[in-house]
Amino acid sequence: MQRRIIWIVAVGILALLVGLPLLSQTSGGRVDAQAQQTAVVERTSLGTRIETTGTIAAAQTVQLSFGTSGFVSEVLVDVGAEVNAGAVLARLDTTELENTIARQEQALIVQQTSYDALVADPTASSIAQAQANLASAQSQLEQAQINQATASNNVTINCANVESSLLDLERAQNAYDDYVHDGYEMDATFIPDPQSEVGERLANAESAYNVALAQCNETTPAAQYDAAVNAAQASVEQSQAALDELLSGPTEAEIASAQAQLEQARLNLENAQAALADAVISAPFTGVISEVNISLGQMVNSAASALTLVDNSRLHIDVSVDELDIAQVEVGQTAIIRPEALDGVAIEGVVTRIAPTSSSSDGIVTYEVRVDISNIEDVPVRIGMTTDVEIQVGEISDALVVPTEAIQREGQTEFVEVQNPDNTTTRVTVTTGATIDGMTVVEGDLLEGVVVIIPVRDAIGAGNGLPFGGGN
Repeated sequence: MQRRIIWIVAVGILALLVGLPLLSQTSGGRVDAQAQQTAVVERTSLGTRIETTGTIAAAQTVQLSFGTSGFVSEVLVDVGAEVNAGAVLARLDTTELENTIARQEQALIVQQTSYDALVADPTASSIAQAQANLASAQSQLEQAQINQATASNNVTINCANVESSLLDLERAQNAYDDYVHDGYEMDATFIPDPQSEVGERLANAESAYNVALAQCNETTPAAQYDAAVNAAQASVEQSQAALDELLSGPTEAEIASAQAQLEQARLNLENAQAALADAVISAPFTGVISEVNISLGQMVNSAASALTLVDNSRLHIDVSVDELDIAQVEVGQTAIIRPEALDGVAIEGVVTRIAPTSSSSDGIVTYEVRVDISNIEDVPVRIGMTTDVEIQVGEISDALVVPTEAIQREGQTEFVEVQNPDNTTTRVTVTTGATIDGMTVVEGDLLEGVVVIIPVRDAIGAGNGLPFGGGN
C-alpha cells in the first residue's frame, strides 16, 4: 500500500484574484502588460489526513441454517425483507418431532412418579399391609413346621393297615383256591361261583387291601414337608425385609439410581424439545434478509445455509493503514468517506478500532482500522460499495499558505513573485511544507496579506525559473 499523508485546509480559504492585469518583469524592473493570476497570502489552520480505501460492510452478517434435517414446510421471508429480532423466518415439518416430545413427556411422568413414591414417607395403610403380610407368612411357617413334625406319625397311621389287609387277602385267596380245587375233584364240569361265601370273602379282602394301600400311598413324603418349611421360612424373611425397608426408607444407592433414571428422562425430553427448536429459524437480531437458499418441500440438513441476515442499522468500513502511518491513527478520530458510486457524496465516520497486530502482503505491512459510518439516513449507501476514506489524524495551527502554482524553483532555491504597489515584482525565497488541494505551507520573509503572482506556464516552462509543483 502506498503511503499517503495529505494536508487539508481546515479554516480560512485563500482569496484567489483571477485576471488582475500586471506587467511582466523586465530587465529595467518594469513589465509588459499581460493578464496574470494572483492570490493573497493568508494565515490559516491545516489538518493532516491519511487516505485509503475500503468496502462498506454491515455491523453483523450471519448465515442461518436449521439445526436438524428435514423437509421445509414454511419459508416466511423473501430477499430484502426487513425482520425484527426473534421473528420466525422458516420451519421444517415437525410432526415426528412433536410425537417424540409427547413420548418423552410421558416417560418423564412415569419416572417422576416412581421417584416420588420411593422417597416419600410410608403411609399407615402401607405399614399395616406389610405387617399383615409378615403375620400371614409366619402363620404359614408355623403350620408347615407342625406338618413336618407329624409327618412320621402320619406314615405310621396311614400305612398300619396295609400288612394286616395283605394277610387277610392271602388267607382269603388260599381259601378260594381250596374251594376251586375241591370242586374240580368232585366234578370235572364244576364252575366256581364268585357269589359263594369264599368268593365274596376274597373280593372283600382285595377291596380292603386296595383301600389301605391307597391311604398309605397318599401320605406326603418327609422331603416335601421339609421343602414346605423352607419355602415358608423364605416368605417370612421376605415379608420381614419388606417391612424393615418400608420403615427405614430407601438406601442411598436406591435413591441415586432413581435420580439417575429421572434425570435421564428429563434429558431425553430436553433433547427432543431442542430438536423441535432446531427445526425453526428465527432472526437473532433485527436486520434485512440478503439471501434465501431454500424452498417449500426441499430436503435440507444442518450443514446447508438456508438464509443470510445482515444488520444494516450500523455500517462500517475496515481499511488498511501502512505501518509508517499507523502511529498517527487513534480511536475517536474523524474520517470522511466518499463512496465511488455516489459522485460528490461525503459521509462522516469515526475510528472505532485499531488492530493490535499487523498483516503482510507482498512485503507491505499494514494494520486494519475500523471506521464506523454515521448519519446515513438520507444517503443511499449500500453494503459492498467501494469507498475512499480520509482519516484526519492531526492539525497545524497558524500556517502561512499560498497556491502551489505560485511557487517556482531555480536550482535548489524555491521562491514566489510578490506584486509591489508600483506593479513591479520582487522575488521572495521560501521554504515549502505540506501541500494539499493546490495549497502549500511556506516559511520565509513572506508576509500575510501580500499578493503573489501565479505565473503563466507554457509547454517548456518559460519565465523566471521552473515552476515547483509541490508534493506530499
